[in-house]
This record gives sequence, structure tokens and C-alpha cells, in this order.
Amino acid sequence: MNKTIAIVYIGAFLAIIFGFSIASLATPDNSFSASEKRTLSQLPAFRSDSLLSRSFFEDMNQYVNDQIVLRDGMVMMYQRQQNSKVFNAMLFENLLRPAPSPSPEDGTVVKDSRIVSKLVLINKKWIFPVPSKTVYIKHIDAATAKLNEAVKFAGEQGTETYFVFNPSRTKSLMHLYPAYLRTDSYSKSKQYFLSKLDQSVNVVDIGDKFDTFTKAELEEMYLETDHHWNIKGAFTAYQEMIEEISDKSPLFTDEPMTLDDIHISQLTDGRFEGSYNNQINYVINPKKADRTIIYEPRIPFSFEQFEVINKDGTQTIKEFHDFYGYKRGRSTYTYGSIFGGDRQRIVYENPQANNDLNVLLLKDSFMNPLTPYLAQHFNKLTVLDNRYYTEFSLQDVLTREHYDMLIIAFHDDNLFSGNYSFEKKAE
Repeated sequence: MNKTIAIVYIGAFLAIIFGFSIASLATPDNSFSASEKRTLSQLPAFRSDSLLSRSFFEDMNQYVNDQIVLRDGMVMMYQRQQNSKVFNAMLFENLLRPAPSPSPEDGTVVKDSRIVSKLVLINKKWIFPVPSKTVYIKHIDAATAKLNEAVKFAGEQGTETYFVFNPSRTKSLMHLYPAYLRTDSYSKSKQYFLSKLDQSVNVVDIGDKFDTFTKAELEEMYLETDHHWNIKGAFTAYQEMIEEISDKSPLFTDEPMTLDDIHISQLTDGRFEGSYNNQINYVINPKKADRTIIYEPRIPFSFEQFEVINKDGTQTIKEFHDFYGYKRGRSTYTYGSIFGGDRQRIVYENPQANNDLNVLLLKDSFMNPLTPYLAQHFNKLTVLDNRYYTEFSLQDVLTREHYDMLIIAFHDDNLFSGNYSFEKKAE
């Protein structure tokens, strides 16, 4: 190589290195990655002792990784490479996959699996998180202690309380993972969680019902590119929930709605933007993903009073039909846009219910499709998501207003999240 070419190579190399650095410094920092659903690192504060701190350099490294210019484009290129046919044809698990001999009830035959940005793609249709193989005992201990205390306090106020455990997608569909990723840690975590609850806690374990279904039937109950269930899974859980609470409760008895009460159709157009698909720049075509079923009550839901308070405390929705359900002609759909999304507070008043019960529901996002169905069975249903309050006290809520019944409903992969902060103060 002659001297001129060497100088050109060195100049090009330095131009790229310093060009990216200068461009990154000149470009305003981003605070949030929409595709990754996370907050991006900001420039760490420099102190006189920073040069002696390992954490400072780790924080600086993460800041540079998060704020480098053209980052989103480079992430997209990397994800496409991970999802490429040539790359995945050479993967060990795909080369040596044994020939299946399934029966129909065994569900999907896994013919292709790949990992893209810590998400597992199956048969270019299903998306899952890389599963954890750890049982987080200390975190579960802390969460169950808070739950036991909350249930005890509610009982002291004369409030009948139920803890509803909904079956999570990862645990229910573990059979869709390639063999080397499968784990029983989710089952072990759930069992350990239940073992730490006081005997006085009325548990409604919807997973017992789901365990009676075949693998093929379970696949019909969850979204393909999102971390939630679809309306078929949610409706099945609602029916079981009403039946079990009716059996256990001295205050409440009722029958759930049946499929005879429901008009069933299919989503045929528009983009379904699943939460997992969004994180990897829609490697599965949103126009073909999750052509999910639609349940619409033959007699439309109606409420005498209806109130929605958003995550930020504002009130922008006044009517139920603007809050919940499929809207014909919409170009994009998400789990949130269909089922109302996460809110601080929702209140349904339904004087046509066959009781005068005032019910409080604390929930996570798995309950979003169910709330109007549950509201058919109670005179008043107040729905709270304590994750979206800077300050929250369940004890204060139960003291200010008497509730006949408290339902705490989380999914069984939600074992130690902010939902268990029943008593929290602003930081």
C-alpha cells in the first residue's frame, strides 16, 4: 500500500470517528426511545472525585451508547441482520431441529426461532421476551408482605377482599419457546408467591382454569406480537372470575355473560402495533399481525355515570364509546387503543346491577379489557392503577369511602412491580 492510499484510509477513519463524535455533541439529546420503551441515559454529572469512580465511566459509556447520532437507524440495521434468513439458517437450533410429529392439540410446530434485540421470534409470527430463569425470592417476599398487609387492613375496614391471579402470556405459552430457552422458573415463582400469602387471602387463580386448556387452545387466547392476552382470553378469565367470586362471597352472587351475549367478528384491516413488535421496528408486518377477534356485546354497555382520569391526572374522555372498543376505519390499533389503555382512575356506575355493592379494583394492564364487563355486575366499580400516582395510599382510599369489596388483580408474571406499592409517597 503506497503512502497516499494509507493517508486516505487514515483520514477516512479519523473523519468517521471524529465526525460521529462532533455530530453527536451537536445533536440535542433524546430523553426516550419509543421503540425500546425506555428512558435514555443523560449526561452524568461530573464531580471532582468522578475520575476515581467506576460508576461514572459506566454511566458515561451508557450515555454515549444511547445518544450517538443515527442510533435508531443503526439499531434498525442490527435488528434486520438478526432477523435475516441467511443469518438464522446457520443457527444451531434451527439446523438440528428434530422433525416434529405433533397432534393438533399440541399447538404450533416451531420451525424457526431467532433472537432479535432480546426478543424471541417464532415462525415469523410470535414474539416473546427472552425468559428469565431466576426465582426472585427477596423481591417476591417484599411484594407478598405488602399484599398481606393491604388485605389485612381491608378486612379491618369490613371490606371483603379477593386477590385475582391472571395467567401471563410467557408462562402459558412456554411451549412455543425453543427447547434451550424453556424454563420452569415462572411456575416456581408463582408457586412461591402463593406460598407466601396469608391463609386469610381469598385467591382466585385463573391459571387453574387455563391449565385445563390444550396448548392449541391457549394460543388462541393471547396476542401474537404483544405481551397481553386477546379478548377471547380476557373474556374467559372474566367468566371464571365472576363464577369463583360468586361461589366464595357472602355478599355477591351473579352469573357471567356468555358467548350468546356477544357478537364475534374479526379484525381484517389496519395495522396492529403490538408492544413487542414495536420494540424491534415491526419485523412482523403490522398489517398481517394479530388479525385478532373482536367481541362486542349484543346489548351495548351503558353506564349512568362514567369517569376516566388519565395517567397525568387530566380528564379528556367523557363518553364510554370514546374510551373502549374497536373503531371501524381506524388505520392503527394497539392493545391500549382498543381496551382503553392504562389510566389512574376509572369509575363506572350501573344502577341496573342486581346489587348495591360498591367495589374497588386495583389492577395491572391485563385487566383493561375486563373492566366494563365486571362493571355490569356491580352498582359502582372504581378502578385504580396505583403505578400512575406519585403518592398513593390504599389505606387512605379505604378509609375515605367504604367499599363492600376490594379486588386486587395482577397477572402471574407481575410478582414485584410498582403495583405492589400500596402505600407510597412522592420521591
